[in-house]
Amino acid sequence: MAAPARHGTSRVWARQPRVWRAGGFTIVEPLVLVILLAIVVSGTAVVLTSVNRSSAEARRVVTMDEDIDSQLAEIKQLSGRLTCCSSVCTVTPPTVVGATANCATANPLDSRYFYPQRDDPATTATIAGTSPATSDERAAVDQLCASGAFLNPLVTAVNALAQPAGVTRTAAAQANRTIRVIYTDTVNARVTRVANITPPMARWCP
Repeated sequence: MAAPARHGTSRVWARQPRVWRAGGFTIVEPLVLVILLAIVVSGTAVVLTSVNRSSAEARRVVTMDEDIDSQLAEIKQLSGRLTCCSSVCTVTPPTVVGATANCATANPLDSRYFYPQRDDPATTATIAGTSPATSDERAAVDQLCASGAFLNPLVTAVNALAQPAGVTRTAAAQANRTIRVIYTDTVNARVTRVANITPPMARWCP
């Protein structure tokens, strides 16, 4: 018996999923590109922000240091004007000077500016701040020097100065006849400058 005739070979067509393309790229590829660009832009923004903050902080510190330097120069000028020639210590130059006055000169560059040139016989009342009490100008200044009280007017004058921006300042008399001025950066609570200033008047203390 003859084999049945074959009308044709059966074919199996493999169906593969179609991938839609737009302009030659799959939809996934632009999405990946967008994500990568977002990461790069984000990272760049972080770096730029950090650089800007560092630059701003550097500028702030430079300005702060300049302000402190300027004020320390002012404080040194104040210290140079400290005198006890009238037996009352002050950073204000005397207005009454001369051979018959307690203060010989109003010029801080003159060595006679600091210490009383005589015991004024007209002074009979006790001079403030003396212990034991005395009416002798020279003895009074010696006592103020020994106690360190001669520095008080300078400390008061320093504390009356405006604070530089971004810092706090403290000033206090020290045992070695100097004043210590401390500046603290308020942004990071860090001591940024310590200055020990000895006024010329200290050299005239016995």
